Amino acid sequence: MTPLPTLSLGGDGQAAPWADALSAAREVAEIAAAHAEADDRPGGFPEAGLAALRETGLLAAPLPPVRGGLGLGTARGSDHALYLALAEVGRGSLPLGRVWEGHVNALVLIEAYGIDAQKARWAADARDGHLFGVWNTEIPGDGVRYVRDGERVRVEGAKTFATGGAFVTRPLVPGALNDGWQMAVLPTDDLDVEDQPEWWRAEGMRASRSGRVDFSGAEVAADCLLGQPGDYLREPLFTGGSVRFAAVQLGGAQALADAAVAYLADLGRTEHPVQQVRLGEIATRLETGRLWLLGASRLADADADAVRAYAQMARTTVERVCLDVLERTDRAVGARGLGRPGVLERVGRDLRLYLRQPDPDGALAQAGAFSVAERRPTLGSDL
Repeated sequence: MTPLPTLSLGGDGQAAPWADALSAAREVAEIAAAHAEADDRPGGFPEAGLAALRETGLLAAPLPPVRGGLGLGTARGSDHALYLALAEVGRGSLPLGRVWEGHVNALVLIEAYGIDAQKARWAADARDGHLFGVWNTEIPGDGVRYVRDGERVRVEGAKTFATGGAFVTRPLVPGALNDGWQMAVLPTDDLDVEDQPEWWRAEGMRASRSGRVDFSGAEVAADCLLGQPGDYLREPLFTGGSVRFAAVQLGGAQALADAAVAYLADLGRTEHPVQQVRLGEIATRLETGRLWLLGASRLADADADAVRAYAQMARTTVERVCLDVLERTDRAVGARGLGRPGVLERVGRDLRLYLRQPDPDGALAQAGAFSVAERRPTLGSDL
């Protein structure tokens, strides 16, 4: 299959400033892929991939240059490079792609809503190799609550689908504070919190370690609170950020395509006309996904409603792309090609679960409502 594209060259022939990040993402992907089979177990985690993210500088890459990063995902014009890098890491390991996407999400939110002292402190943590994440999901009645008493804040309750678990030492955790939904960055390596990886029993994304973390009884300084109540849900960052996980998913579809071609080549079946039709359909779907990522990267000057609508369309289109690739690779290799251990079985299992993001019907409904309200059946021509 055609590999994910490289960054384009500027008019002066020089590579875009984030080309090094894309090269690093390819390196991380190869390391993660080499360990992915061993990581795929209850309680597993892509530790070698995380170490590679640290060693290549990708944990610090989203930081602005003034804070020691590349501005990947935070600097103007960097979104396309970020999406390609996320896709590359997802190609190597969907669980690792999910982990890194959460890390990037947290740093984007800190840059958007933090005060200077917080940005400096958490940038230093990212440069030192701390893994950030965003843990928002919770079970009703069991969610996180913040109780502020002067300059101290007590934490009660738990989060579920807490990707990374104890490996994430700087989770960004939204929770209830009075009547608002307040973000906080919690230094879990210094807190007495209960990581429960056994809560995660899904067949797919085993290595994401998306268990339950109970914060009850923890106490932090008030300067761990990030932004104002309600900022987490503020648009366009909240919905616009969905393009990032779509990029990781597209990388998983690329991995399936690559594995299917390799399997058919080993059997000498790549010249079969029916298989070539399937591979042509897969290549077309993957290119569709890439073009949606490119389109989403051009939203910098669009208003918040347009960003939301386009991101929802990109997310749902990439979902359809991935489902089509799953179907065609399954048909191409047959039952024998889907046995364990095997890349096609494992990546397919991970991708099917990762695609189950919240409210897919609502995502398309939002895009449709915007199109009707603006009398615009398409958005791309205006972006």
